[in-house]
Formats: sequence, C-alpha cells, structure tokens
Amino acid sequence: MDQVSQKRSAPDTITTEVIARRFIAAAEEMFVTLVRSAYSPNIRERRDCSVAIFDSAGRLIALSAIGPIHLSALMGVVENIRRRFDDSAISAGDCFITNDPYSGGGSHLPDITLISPVFREGNIVAFVANLAHHSDVGGRVPGSESADCTDIFQEGLRIPLVRLVRAGVLQPDIFAFLALNSRRPKDRDGDINAQLASIRTGVQRVQAIHAKFSQAFVAAAIEAILNHAAARTRAAIRAIPNGRYENTDYLDNDGVSDRMVSLAVALIVEDERIVFDFTGTSPQVAGARNMPLNACLAGVYYAVKALLDPDLPANWGTYSCVDVIAPAGTVFNAVPPAAVGDRAATGNILGDLIFGAMAKADPTRVMAGCGPYQGVIVSGKDPRTREYFVDYETFAGASGATCRRDGHDAVRVHVSGSANLPIESLEHEYPIIVDCYELIEDSGGAGAHRGGMGTRRDITFLGDEVTISGRGLRQTQGATGLFGGGDGGTGRFVLQPASPTPSRLEASFSAVAVKKGDQLRIETPSGAGYGEPLTRDVEGVLADIRDGRITPEQAQRQYGVSTIDGVIDAARTRELRGQAS
Repeated sequence: MDQVSQKRSAPDTITTEVIARRFIAAAEEMFVTLVRSAYSPNIRERRDCSVAIFDSAGRLIALSAIGPIHLSALMGVVENIRRRFDDSAISAGDCFITNDPYSGGGSHLPDITLISPVFREGNIVAFVANLAHHSDVGGRVPGSESADCTDIFQEGLRIPLVRLVRAGVLQPDIFAFLALNSRRPKDRDGDINAQLASIRTGVQRVQAIHAKFSQAFVAAAIEAILNHAAARTRAAIRAIPNGRYENTDYLDNDGVSDRMVSLAVALIVEDERIVFDFTGTSPQVAGARNMPLNACLAGVYYAVKALLDPDLPANWGTYSCVDVIAPAGTVFNAVPPAAVGDRAATGNILGDLIFGAMAKADPTRVMAGCGPYQGVIVSGKDPRTREYFVDYETFAGASGATCRRDGHDAVRVHVSGSANLPIESLEHEYPIIVDCYELIEDSGGAGAHRGGMGTRRDITFLGDEVTISGRGLRQTQGATGLFGGGDGGTGRFVLQPASPTPSRLEASFSAVAVKKGDQLRIETPSGAGYGEPLTRDVEGVLADIRDGRITPEQAQRQYGVSTIDGVIDAARTRELRGQAS
C-alpha cells in the first residue's frame, strides 16, 4: 500500500482531483456493468438505471445517472439504513434492497434500489448503490405504472429495506418474493443479478481507492471535493440578481380526469443561497401524478445544475446550497398512501415551472416550456413463445426554444433521460410492429426561435390477449412560450387512427383490451417558442419549410412569411410583417 499520502496532513489540489475522478470512474464502471449485464430491454437497451457512491454519512460523492429523477430513489437510502441499523448490525458483504418512496430508497415502485456498505479496517467508509427500473413489480396493471392508480397499494410490491445478501450470502426467500410478485419473473431474476454485479464492482473500486491512500487522507479529500462544489455553487448563485421570482404552471390531467392542477413556485435568491418555495401548489391529487418529497428535491437539484452551471459536480456540496419548501400533502410532497407511480411526468412539468420562474430573473438562462414524454405499456401473450410479455416504453417529446437557438426535436426533457428502445430491438423482443415513426410537421411552438418538434409513432399489435395502458400530459394545454413565443403543440393517443372511426383515448388509461391487428398512434407534445415569431429570420423560416418542419400555410399564418413555389414572396412578406417597402 502506498503510504506516501499518510505523510501529508491534507491532500493537495491535484491529488484531490485524482481521488474525485476515481470516484466518478468507479460510478461509471458500475453503470456500464449494470447495463451490459442486464436481462430486460428496459435496462439493457433503454438504460433506465443509475448508480451512486456515498460517504459513510450518506453524502453523495459521485453519480452516474441516466435521468435526474433517479437521484430521488438513491439519495434517501443511506439515511434509511442509518435509521434502521447500527454499524455493528451491518457486515461486509451485506446488500440491502428497497423500493419504497416513503421511507428512502425509492420514488416509485418499479425503481428497485440496491445498496452495500464498503468497509475498511472494520469501519464503514462508503456506500455504493444502484437502481434499475423493472418493467413489472406487480400491481393492478401490467408494467406497474399507471397514472390512474389511486393509492400506492395498487402500484405493485412495496419492498421495505431488507437484506438481499447477508455477509455475501444471497437470501433466496427475498428473491422468491420478488419473482412471485412479477408478471415477468425471469426478467426480475436477470436484472437483480445485474444490479448485484454492479454493486460488487462498486465495492471493489471504492476499496481500491481506500487501499491507495490512508483513511484520514481520503476523508479529507472528500471534504475538499464537497467544499469545492459548494463554493462553485455559491459563486453561481451570486450571479443571479437577489429577489423573489414566482411562476405558476399546470398539470392538465390528475391521472383520473382532465382538470387543471395548479403548481406554484417562488424562487428566492439571497446572496449565496437559493430557496425554492412550492407553497401554493395544489393538494395531492387522486391519481398517481404526485411526487414524494425526494422526487421533488431531485427535480430542483437538476434545475440548479441546468440553470446555474451545467458543469457543477453532481454531489452533496452542490445541493447543500439549496433549500426547498414543499408543504406536506401537496403534489410536490405527497404523503401515504398517495399513488406516485407517474411522478416523473409531473417532474417534467416541475422543470418548466422552475425555468419559468428563472426567466424573470435572467431570460438568457432558460428555455421555453417543453413537451414531456408520453408513456405506453403493452402486455399480453407472445404467439411466438406463448410467454407473457410486458413492453414498457416512454416516447420522447421535445424541448423548448432558448434566446439563442431552436428547441431540440424528439428529446426527453428535464428529469427524464432514458434512451429510445431501438425499433429493431422492439420488434425482435415483442409482438409489435412499428408502422410509422416521424416528426410532426407544424408542431413546434412558433417564435423568434422555434420550439422542438414532437413525434408520431404508429404501432400494430400482433400478440394475443393484449392490453395497453397509457399516460401523458400536455394533452389539453401545450407548454408555455416565453417573451411572445407560441405555446407548444399537445399530445394524444388515438386507437385505429386510419379507420373511418378513430378513437381518441384519455390522457390516462389502463388495461384497455385491443385485438390482434389493432393500431395505436402516440403523438407527443412539442416544445414552445421563444420570442416574437414575426422577428424570426425569413431565411430560417424558408429553411423550415424546405426541411418539412413547417408548412407554407403555417409560415404565413404565424411567421408572416409568404412563399410562391418555394421562393420568398418579398412584397407579401413585408406586408404581413408590417414592414415598410
């Protein structure tokens, strides 16, 4: 063991950075191990998983997260362990499992979290954790995620913090509980084993860091890492003018019915601290679009990083400069037994809510309202194998425009981040055919900078006894434009869209039976525009027409740009824009 470090009382800047990077590398290797070992497409292909490393006190040191919402399941788990167990009751080789949103270690039930201690010389020096979104953990509907669930008991198996592995020995009874409560036990077996492989990798890599340096030296380096992040965050907050900046946004469906649910925030900047006060937000709703407090915190921490300095370290030091006020019993701090399965959909509107408040402090930092994803779960029997299948997927919306550029098309926004399931993988894995996948013309909100375009996907069902469940927001009211920009387009679900009598489904539906050969259309919401549309560059509008992003009719109606046979009609355009000849 290298003892040079023990001769120094505190780490120098270079060595501190080396240690920080080794923790980050350990987290990234844990993530890769999980993805490459996973069994189900949701983790193997969509990468719906994340990992984290904590110090012994539960402070986040390193994070490798596919989606910011995952932090909500990870950051409360060490506190949960500390609340339940003394150090003397925890052994090397232990691995705990949980998914409970209300006690720490979960934010909705499909996200199963595993965590293990890392020991050195008989002392706990760190914890390594991961979570993976399992495509089914029981509950009233296949896929274990439906916005119309009305309490958490309908959403699936609720796992308290228990040992899955005790001193290196797997507890088969716990495994049996998980498998028996899933419609796809084979997937649970493969994915839990992948999580265990990731945990073992994390323990080994963190032990290697501690083997290189003395325990006191690593502890001092961690303090320096976190203090640096805090100092950098305070400096970023100082760049925002002191003041109180308020905003209101809405959920246009509560999971059970179409109604406007008010969301409110006051962003309070006070020198080197920033407060997010959600007082005034509606009480928790009947459906599953509530957020447990940790999910709200994850959304806030994402926004701080995105708005203040995207290069801020994702660790406890950054978050220590942020205060959150979210009254219990409201949408952003639901209390049991509220359903929370669709909390990520609300988290994406939370992003718009916070960005809208920041727009009043510094318009140059924000983007206009975004189009959140739409989620669909298809389940039934696969005629090729006669096995039951569950296809869990979310379809990308689009981002809003900024003061500098157009929004991005077909992307996940704010707290979401999983990859698209490739069509080839989807059709190989499940009895589903993708008939169409395209951007929706004229969907992006108009503006000096245009909102990103939403997507349209048509899928045909080839399975037997197929049911579908869907959930979406921004289906009756699009995302809000900024500074004169137009609102984003709305999303929708349509059954049999090519038939003479297409049927539009609700923004939240579950276990709808469909026949072999039926087709479902999923259209996702689009991003909103930024700035007055009539100030958009004329050549930029023409380029949008040629690229198929907007129609000539849209160009004339919203941008005041007239074309004839693909060429600008300069006189008519000046007239439409109210410009002198």
